[in-house]
Amino acid sequence: MRKIKISALILICMFGLVACTASEQEITEENSVVEEESVGDSEDNISEDIADDSGENNGVVESSEILLQDEDVRSITIDLSDVKETYAEGDAVTPLNLKIISEEENGITWADDWYNEMNLSLPMVDGAWKRFYDATYEYLWIDECLKIYERETGKHLYTLEYPTDRWYVNGNNAYIKDGIFYGASIANGYADSDTCFMFAYDLNNEKILWRSASQSYNTMNFIVIDDVIICGYGFTEEKDYLYQINMNTGEVIDKLELKKMPDLLVEQDGKIYVHTYSYDYVIEIDS
Repeated sequence: MRKIKISALILICMFGLVACTASEQEITEENSVVEEESVGDSEDNISEDIADDSGENNGVVESSEILLQDEDVRSITIDLSDVKETYAEGDAVTPLNLKIISEEENGITWADDWYNEMNLSLPMVDGAWKRFYDATYEYLWIDECLKIYERETGKHLYTLEYPTDRWYVNGNNAYIKDGIFYGASIANGYADSDTCFMFAYDLNNEKILWRSASQSYNTMNFIVIDDVIICGYGFTEEKDYLYQINMNTGEVIDKLELKKMPDLLVEQDGKIYVHTYSYDYVIEIDS
């Protein structure tokens, strides 16, 4: 009788073990499906709306499907480790005449709140900092890589990887013109040699064309007006400036001192709106 009871108990335990194993397998398979779907959504199945080129993209979008064609993608790693400040030969550019017309303390507010209040917009897709656009290209940060697509066709053209602080990759900080990529390498912290600069990279010949001076860039984004790049740099114990950089050569051609470090910039209706840590600026572009 005792042997029968023990045998029954063993059978019950074995049944429970089989049931648990089956349940765990179902959960594992389910999680695997979710993970695959998640990865697909972030890379291979991007099919979201792209903002309108009009500049007034508040709710107005064009539907466009991103079609990844990985066999045609050029993957480029840009090595900036030994690149020193260097300039290219190119046409001279006259600096924009910038005039501060408004300077107000903001009580240390979020930039988004001020931009919404001023009815401003940035070239972002669905409000996501990691996904933004210009007239021709769309840019998407995934992990450490910047993926670049042709807006008209949705074709995946490039995957670029270069050193920059993770905080700043979530910003409108890339631009392509005539096969030249303009980007920034940023280190978050006090000034250090060979940090916080912009660079121009020839995508066809895969080489650096110029690298701006150290401590000339740590804003979340930059603005391109004609052949002038407008960006900024500043930190706690360092002076804070809005810089103008010649796109052709990489040289700083002008700077405007601000009371605090600029972080976000918007160009709209002939003005540049600048949010800083504790001040909001409206700067007129005087022709």
